[in-house]
Amino acid sequence: MNRNLYYVFTAISFALLVAAPGRFAYGIIICFELFFLVLSGFLFSFLLKKLMLHEMNSIVTVLGLIFSTVLYKQIIMAMYPLIALQMSFVFYLPAVSSYMIGIIYKNIDVSTKVSVIDNLKVTGYFSVLALIFYAVRDIFGYGTFTLPSSNGLYEKVFFDKDTISWGTFFASIPGALVLVCIAILVFIYVQNKFKIIKRIEDSNAA
Repeated sequence: MNRNLYYVFTAISFALLVAAPGRFAYGIIICFELFFLVLSGFLFSFLLKKLMLHEMNSIVTVLGLIFSTVLYKQIIMAMYPLIALQMSFVFYLPAVSSYMIGIIYKNIDVSTKVSVIDNLKVTGYFSVLALIFYAVRDIFGYGTFTLPSSNGLYEKVFFDKDTISWGTFFASIPGALVLVCIAILVFIYVQNKFKIIKRIEDSNAA
């Protein structure tokens, strides 16, 4: 991953992690939506390449993402109606994110197969971070671990959240902001360590 991914992770972290309710079940829904939008976005981009309509890529990409978001929301409404109602506008955050538009639009002249694989990897990295983030907020903020259910949320209760009052901080928006900042710092730290290791390997190989 390159340095631009710091900005990618920062943008979508604040857009998706803070705005959405801090439950692991919602995190699963959002991460699946990201993969769904990446694949559908590249499908639209691929069709435009075949039709030689490159100049319309930005417009069609945005419209395609919005259409895909509405379609995904309808799928979730059919499977988990209460969750879809609770998430409301959160479904549309990935579609209007510069991340979703950017990763598709910047790869117009790149092989579709290569760009899909690369961006699915990036989405996978973010999804792992996001799921850890939601799990921490769910467990420490609410004392539960949740999964999507047709009746709403399936909850596994670990403890009464009132027994550790400081844990409710993680369920709040300020708590989410703190966790996002910590996650980004950890990500940058680990990324820098990998860069150092790579430079050492390159120097040894030379």
